[in-house]
Amino acid sequence: MSKVFIIDDDPIHQRIAQIMIVKHLIYDEYSSYLEAGKAFKFLEHHRDDIQSLPDVILLDLNMPGMDGWDFLDKYNKLKTSVIKDIKIYIVSSSVDEKDKLRAQSYSTVQGFISKPLSPQILRSTV
Repeated sequence: MSKVFIIDDDPIHQRIAQIMIVKHLIYDEYSSYLEAGKAFKFLEHHRDDIQSLPDVILLDLNMPGMDGWDFLDKYNKLKTSVIKDIKIYIVSSSVDEKDKLRAQSYSTVQGFISKPLSPQILRSTV
């Protein structure tokens, strides 16, 4: 069973991703978070529950409160105690090369995806 977390403060982007996931049978299960802090707390509290943890996280960068970079910094400290190897893909409208280079400095980041998402792009994250 494959599971994905969508972390994005834009409910429209979340809904589009959800529709594509369901319509194209890309993941078996998804959870959406408007706030990165809530997603992080979930990971922190379920770090040893392999069934609850996602296989993939689709992470927006620009969010109020804890942004994507803050999430990655905190997750990097937590990941050694997480029972599952979670792949993170940054999904952003940013076209700044500095963001792409910075993303490569995180070992958990598997790729940088520019919005909007497509079914083909989502399939590549499975």
